[in-house]
Amino acid sequence: MNRRDFIRKTSESAAIVPGMVIGSGIAETRQRDVKEKPVLRLKGNYYRHYPVDFSRGSEGALGFDGWGDTVDIEVPADETALVPMHVWNIGFHPDLPFTPDGPAGGVMTMLEWASRSVPIIKNEIPPILTAARKANVRVIHVASDERYAKKYPGYAKTADIAGPEPEGLPKAPRYGETKHPDDRKETLLFGDAYRRDITFYGERIDFPEPAKPLDSEYVVVTTHQFNEVLRRHNIWNLIYIGFAINWCLWFSPCGMTDMSRLGYRCSCICEAVTAVENKESVVGEFNKKQALWRTSLMFGYIYGARDFIEACGRIM
Repeated sequence: MNRRDFIRKTSESAAIVPGMVIGSGIAETRQRDVKEKPVLRLKGNYYRHYPVDFSRGSEGALGFDGWGDTVDIEVPADETALVPMHVWNIGFHPDLPFTPDGPAGGVMTMLEWASRSVPIIKNEIPPILTAARKANVRVIHVASDERYAKKYPGYAKTADIAGPEPEGLPKAPRYGETKHPDDRKETLLFGDAYRRDITFYGERIDFPEPAKPLDSEYVVVTTHQFNEVLRRHNIWNLIYIGFAINWCLWFSPCGMTDMSRLGYRCSCICEAVTAVENKESVVGEFNKKQALWRTSLMFGYIYGARDFIEACGRIM
């Protein structure tokens, strides 16, 4: 074959490669493919933790700029996961009404955050889930234990990818041994009725109907499982919803502390989380405000529900 025939044959072959522009190189083609991937465009709220007002002494933080600014964030949709975490059926299961008079009343008397989680599950979470699903943003559900997680097809999918749990770090001396007064600390913290009802309560925890996983959606329980599923799908951008932002979403397996240490960006949707409050914080939900500040500083960004839903709508 002479040089002219070789060039003609090569050009004909290049012309039929999907996405290839004649005359462009492989690197240019790949760059074009990346640019054409659906992109999630969001406004990330962040807290401006500066400048200290040195004239105010120990109250110098009063000089901080605080909330009020956003940053434009663009992330490939297929590298993002919406993460409903510990979205439970309290107030949705007939045996788990949020009342002190129900069969799990001894637990309900300390679950003050359920008064806010129930309306969030009813009103805020469904449209967020719908928007993500329509936009093909992957939804990965975090369950609190295998007992109910294994009822869903997505947990078997997770197990196939993750395999057995790796051996963890060695435990503390006398690990697993109950020590006084820890043997009655739950009673000290939550009252006598809590221990009476906690087993009944735990055996009935499940996903609520408005937030049940689809058969195609992964369900994870452990940090190892979550990490392996995310790595399989090249996902690094996590957007959490669920309960509670200053408790499980930070500290439980699959929460922001574990995942940020592995290199994941961990953000949340403001309207779809609540915090554990106490007598001193509940008026004005001070603990939630503090938790959003800490999430902004330590882990990622704070998104608005409307902004997330509209962003998903733009890539459908």
